[in-house]
Amino acid sequence: MERFHTLPGLELKEDILRHIQKKRDGYYFMNRPDGSCVMLDPDGLCRIQRNSSEEMLCITCRKFPRLAGRVRGDYWMSMAASCPVTAGYLWTKSVGWYMTDGETKQKIHWRELPYEKERREGLERFMDFLEKRSAAASLSMEERVPFLWKLYHCMYHLMDGCLEILSSSPELHYLQGSFDYFEKDYGAAEIISHMMAFQEEYGEKLQQFTGNYILYRVYSRCLEFPDESGEDGLFLTLGELFLFYLLRFGRYQTMQKNDQASIVAEINWMYRFCAHSKKRSGQFLSLLRDIFKNLEYLAEIIIKIS
Repeated sequence: MERFHTLPGLELKEDILRHIQKKRDGYYFMNRPDGSCVMLDPDGLCRIQRNSSEEMLCITCRKFPRLAGRVRGDYWMSMAASCPVTAGYLWTKSVGWYMTDGETKQKIHWRELPYEKERREGLERFMDFLEKRSAAASLSMEERVPFLWKLYHCMYHLMDGCLEILSSSPELHYLQGSFDYFEKDYGAAEIISHMMAFQEEYGEKLQQFTGNYILYRVYSRCLEFPDESGEDGLFLTLGELFLFYLLRFGRYQTMQKNDQASIVAEINWMYRFCAHSKKRSGQFLSLLRDIFKNLEYLAEIIIKIS
């Protein structure tokens, strides 16, 4: 705030100060209804950096979307999925890693990452299961209908809980169309038909994204929360994926949003909801445990969806 008050350009200074709100624990830039910062121009670039310098930015903006920190003596780096470029990469490409000692650099497989034992075992068990089979494709029609009906009810309960969490998070705006589908009075047969159509449209793409996101997110959670239990980390990672499925399904059905920009917006919003607040992250974990009871149950659903 001291730097902003000393800006020589009156127009930029007034622009910045007009879009900052003071709360009990500090100052915050306002968000637009879609969750983006009000200081972003229509081309997505920051007006502060565009009209001054990176040094003028606050720490959060200066480091975004980079995530960095020490994990058991090593320096780890990743990227936040609230960044549109990162989200687009996760949706369209494959996650990869490299290791460097400052002089030489080499690509490494995710199984070579130096996770602690519990986190590694949980990740390897789930990824091996995901790679071996797509359980949803092997379901008979008799099995598929009750599964999709159960899936719908899990989505409904998660939507209801997320709206309650959202009501206590004034800094995070509702993403248009996210939960509207669940407020409509559809019959059971119509819901099953919608869910089958969605799975046929997105099943293959969701399988790729699921593997991508799990490998990315378990790594970034280990970086951000190195003392977190492996089960909590995987539970939250799978819960974030489930929330994204819900957003994609809801907006696909009610708004016919099918372009990459819409999908990226959903990944961005999901990540901001789940990862940008410790309080919300804790509330979200409690909600997941209430709906899914245990990690194995949620993992089974994720595998069958994808």
